[in-house]
Amino acid sequence: MKVSVGSWSVGSCLLPALLWGLCLSALAQTDCRPPPPDVARLVEIRPGFHRVAGPLAEFDPCHRSVQLSMPRFFADQLGDKPPLMIIAHGGNGPGSAEQEMVRRMNAQGVATLLFDAYELNGFRYRGTSLFLTGTTNESRQRMIFKATLGAYRWALAHPRIDHSRLFIHGLSNGGTVALNMAAVVDPAHVRMVFAEGAPSAGIGMPDQIRVPLRLVFGKIDNYGGRRADDWMHLRTDPCAVNRPADEAAPGTTQRCSHRNNPDAQGLSPQQWGEQLKADGQPLDFWFYDDAAHGLLSGPIDRGMRSYGSGPSADRRYAWTGASADAANRFAADLIKAIKATYP
Repeated sequence: MKVSVGSWSVGSCLLPALLWGLCLSALAQTDCRPPPPDVARLVEIRPGFHRVAGPLAEFDPCHRSVQLSMPRFFADQLGDKPPLMIIAHGGNGPGSAEQEMVRRMNAQGVATLLFDAYELNGFRYRGTSLFLTGTTNESRQRMIFKATLGAYRWALAHPRIDHSRLFIHGLSNGGTVALNMAAVVDPAHVRMVFAEGAPSAGIGMPDQIRVPLRLVFGKIDNYGGRRADDWMHLRTDPCAVNRPADEAAPGTTQRCSHRNNPDAQGLSPQQWGEQLKADGQPLDFWFYDDAAHGLLSGPIDRGMRSYGSGPSADRRYAWTGASADAANRFAADLIKAIKATYP
């Protein structure tokens, strides 16, 4: 695990006395959980496209990808201990959007916990398109969900974090993970969940949430769409592409999955969210103009992606990024929501 304070990273104990306690915290880990030898494996289901089979790894706080970052020295002090944002990464693993979230949160007094669910499961995929375009949503989400749930449980015991002010953010496949986390976390600890750019395809969506949830979408988010105007928040997918995640709360996969009504079409994220909101559950939508998929991933890029390979390859739209104004408004809204939990 890497512990950082602003630009400081704890990789050894050669630090000022002020940081000595952090160094001890980093080195005194007794809860390391390396993956078992028979951990997740890839099964090709069509040329260049896979699903993950087998047992999944637990969250391992000692893993090299785990990055616990504390607020910068000159950031606002929001309390005796900082709140924590747990970040569930997107389908391509932790990237520029997730790292920008870390930077912005740390600068505003919020600690962050970021990790790589794929590396936790033994995959070495950097520099390839293996998970970006070559693996099913449900496979990616099942790995990210298990890692995020484990990260949440681990954070509850961390001595430097305000355990009454945990927040969860997830992007894309991590967004679907985040909205599922809203159904299993304890409201005594988690104040709000932010699910950004969540697709409907994957591990499904819960019937009940336990904490306030914000569904976040760029208005021109067509990532994975077959048409330029195939917007993420309105998109529906066949039930056959869905599989439930272990330890997830009951939800749409009980009625819409590879086993339950596989030939039917599922709900869109907006349809699902409107149903929960109409039922009085604590859910709301944040929509942003001049924004596509991943508001903190940089300027808007109107690109395309190919899923799979050979004759069965599927070409899809993949607009990403946002204007600087949209990105700044989103970050400001996050900080406003976090600060609103303080007296």
